[in-house]
Amino acid sequence: MDCPKWILGGLCLISWASASTLIELLGRIKQELDFEYLLLMKNSNYTLTDGAWNESTLPKVLMEELSVPVVQLDEKITYFVYNNTHNRVISLVLVANENLDDQRDLLKALVLNLRHMTTTRVLFLVKMPADSERMLYELFSNCWKMRLLNVMVLFKDYEVTNTFYSYSPFPTLRIEEHLFQTSEESVTFYPDRLRNLRGFQLPVIIGGTAPRIIPYYKKGRIVYDGTVGHFMMAFQQKYNCSFVQPLMAKNPLEFAPSMQTVKAVRNNSVEMSMALTFPPVFPPFGFSYPYEQLNWCLMMPLEADVPPLEYYTRVFELAAFLLTLVILVIISCLLTITLRLHGYPIASTEFLLHDSCLRGVLGQSFVEVLRAPTLVRGIYLEICVLGILITAWYNSYFSSYVTTSPKQPEFQSYDDILASRMKVVAWKPEYAELFGRLLEFRKYEPMFYVEPDFSKYLALRDSMDTRYGYMIPNGRWLLIKEQQKIFSRPLFRMRNDFCFFNNIPFGFPINENSVFMEPVLRLIMELAETGLSFHWMETAFLEMIQAGEMHFLDLSQRREFRAMQAQDLQYIWYGFAFMAVFSSIVWLLEIISYRLKSKAHISLIKLSQIK
Repeated sequence: MDCPKWILGGLCLISWASASTLIELLGRIKQELDFEYLLLMKNSNYTLTDGAWNESTLPKVLMEELSVPVVQLDEKITYFVYNNTHNRVISLVLVANENLDDQRDLLKALVLNLRHMTTTRVLFLVKMPADSERMLYELFSNCWKMRLLNVMVLFKDYEVTNTFYSYSPFPTLRIEEHLFQTSEESVTFYPDRLRNLRGFQLPVIIGGTAPRIIPYYKKGRIVYDGTVGHFMMAFQQKYNCSFVQPLMAKNPLEFAPSMQTVKAVRNNSVEMSMALTFPPVFPPFGFSYPYEQLNWCLMMPLEADVPPLEYYTRVFELAAFLLTLVILVIISCLLTITLRLHGYPIASTEFLLHDSCLRGVLGQSFVEVLRAPTLVRGIYLEICVLGILITAWYNSYFSSYVTTSPKQPEFQSYDDILASRMKVVAWKPEYAELFGRLLEFRKYEPMFYVEPDFSKYLALRDSMDTRYGYMIPNGRWLLIKEQQKIFSRPLFRMRNDFCFFNNIPFGFPINENSVFMEPVLRLIMELAETGLSFHWMETAFLEMIQAGEMHFLDLSQRREFRAMQAQDLQYIWYGFAFMAVFSSIVWLLEIISYRLKSKAHISLIKLSQIK
């Protein structure tokens, strides 16, 4: 009776000693990673009740020795860990045998639990001796396919061999065998494999347009400039890898629109897209940290010059003209009353507008009455001074209009653009995005000219036709602003109050569980911190000239001397024609009136003769 108890006690001691060895390993890992909780997973179809990794006692030992909480799950339960806590976790997966087909559901559940954090540390505890290299290779291959990068494997005989296994997928998958002794201090269990990809070929798809991506040939090879092109070069140099394009078009210098590259990422044809686009939903799962904060605004042509024929009407505003007319009437009335008081003959119409007053204000000579009194002379002097001021004022304004043409009124609102009947060119998907998100803009639909073909839209936008306005991002505006510096006068203006969206986060589409999410994030932050990303935006114009896509050409119309033409006097001719017709009508009325009076006078004479 005592012998079995002694044997059972020895087995318990052996089991406790083995568990302590696992605890020592996890303790060293905790010193290296400082994880704050532990995820323990096993297959519900298998029960581990004996040996070192007894599932009934292991969680208690882990919590007592490591002082961390333990979450126990199986393959039937998925828990979105990232959505409820942070990523400072290590996952322990208990594997009952070396048949991985039996563990496939468990691996899938593990990946679902570690969604968005598959680069966290995973430790497989295999309840089998380390006698199958094929099993290790198959396990690590499945882990890499499921984007589990930091994986360790312990076999049942770990306490004897002190050996653990890991893998590196860069540049190709290889198994690594390590020996751990508790006395060693320099052991790294989970090295940072993303610092050096060792020449790994990363499949990507490139998309978008200039100035984000500027491709051209240089010395027989393709060079990618622009903000995205420089990011690609920086990523490859920093992490020692190279980009390959499995979906490259026939013409390597032509790319699909950014929005159309997302599909290739989602169906796992490529790892990520080198094309900036905005996430359709938030939080932006499946996209990198924003590389560019975009404002989506209207670029409108500068106000056109006022036609020369309108110069005559724009010198005087209506209020100034009416004020001048009232002053003329007042002075005419004053002059007429003064002349009447001094016994000079006057006409009733001179109370409204005196001939001398009108001529004096227009800068013409007029006849002064004979031996004019002092008061009348003072009024004449006032008329002369007023005439000098008004004619000088009018001539100076008119001369400045001829030398520097005034502009049409500036657009102050979307209603002004709609009323002007100027069309705003928009690409159809962007147009649909605008009216899908901002329903209040539906009343401005007639304002847009929608182009469904992307290449035609780019050609129209790059033509800088001032008959249209354009929907552009602020990055494109930086390019156009630099281009307009070589123009004799700018053609377009972008105003911040004509922006449909502000601070739109544009990032790279990437698989939501990609192991390269963290390197992309790290590089984006470093480039923003050093100011390189904004510097690349500012130098895009020179890079496009180097690529041959733009040239040092002045697209604005030069201002040249222009002689006065007949149409410039259009309103003058209108006025002359009106006055000619009006005077002719008055002349005809006078003739008719004279004849009628003559007939009446003759009738009276004949009547008097008869009597």
